[in-house]
Amino acid sequence: MDNKIQAFACMNRFKLNQKKIFTGHMVAGYACSPDFSPDMSYLVSGDADGKLFFWDWKTTKLLTSFQAHENVCISTLWQPHETSKFEKKFPFKFHE
Repeated sequence: MDNKIQAFACMNRFKLNQKKIFTGHMVAGYACSPDFSPDMSYLVSGDADGKLFFWDWKTTKLLTSFQAHENVCISTLWQPHETSKFEKKFPFKFHE
């Protein structure tokens, strides 16, 4: 396990997209399930330490992270009926 999320193209065959590698979180030993914002601008994933991480899809830059649980945060889901708005400061807040 190398603690990163990698994106693959899967049109005609599977091909690693070298520009879409997201790092900064600890997922070794867990099958943490990432999710996208409704407009596909952001990627969110939990980690083994119970933190949530948010990346910009275009740049792959880690935008913010915060402690969400005491144990592993195995699955994340973005609110599907809300646009991709959030404040880029700690503590992380969703806008209504």
